[in-house]
Amino acid sequence: MLKKIFFAAALLLASELIAKPVVIASIAPVEYLAKAVGGDKIEVQSLAKGDVHSYEPKPNDMKAVAKARIFIAAGLEFEEAWIPRFKASAKNLVVVKSDAKIAKLKEEYAGQAEHDEKHEAHADPHVWLNPMLAITMARNISDALIDMDKANKDFYLENFQKLMNDLLAFDESAKNELAGLKNRKFVVYHPAWGYFAAHYDLEQISIERSGKEPKIDEMASTLKMIKDENIKVIFADPNRSQKSAQILASQTGAKVELLDPLGYNLLENLKIAVGAIKDANSPK
Repeated sequence: MLKKIFFAAALLLASELIAKPVVIASIAPVEYLAKAVGGDKIEVQSLAKGDVHSYEPKPNDMKAVAKARIFIAAGLEFEEAWIPRFKASAKNLVVVKSDAKIAKLKEEYAGQAEHDEKHEAHADPHVWLNPMLAITMARNISDALIDMDKANKDFYLENFQKLMNDLLAFDESAKNELAGLKNRKFVVYHPAWGYFAAHYDLEQISIERSGKEPKIDEMASTLKMIKDENIKVIFADPNRSQKSAQILASQTGAKVELLDPLGYNLLENLKIAVGAIKDANSPK
């Protein structure tokens, strides 16, 4: 009997020793970066799905965090409220700021100048949509994984290098595809694509104002702009309301297409965005 108990305890200890470290990312694109770098050496999942601005952890989320070695933050507002609670539930949890060393832009939308006279503009957190900044995030993640697991340093560095090369190759291709566009404006519902737009010399125009549906006069000014600029496509966010985008489309003859700033496969998502914006702004 004692031998069986000892054997069972030894198996339990062995399984704990070989178990993969659990890594929790705040959002799916950061999970993608962590998985690309960590490969089969880590177990990784993300928390917030859909509209991350209203995210609150479910009981299963808290259980996952309690088992985690690392939590990878992305600079989102909900993280400020929940990271202290995550650390309280997992005493040895290491919080990694994947957006460290990245200068933030202000959220941009039509009519912002008038708004900023009365209100402070919010920092735009969507840094992962610029491939060069995604590389910085991946490097921060790689550094954290190496600190946790020095024995696999070369593995993490090799994976990071591959990911970086993929993003650099995409960036070169994207610049070539977008270089010839004369109309460089694109309309979105939610202003998530500011870093992407700035990097590729595009202009993002947002329907949403400070996280809220536009007022009647704001809708009127956006409607006029769409007609004046001959905008053919309005890009909606699948994680948020599409009502205003549909209304504007019905009154201007534009069509609504979806661009997801929170899609898991970041590289594929960026390729989709480049193709969609190029197609929307090319002469028919």
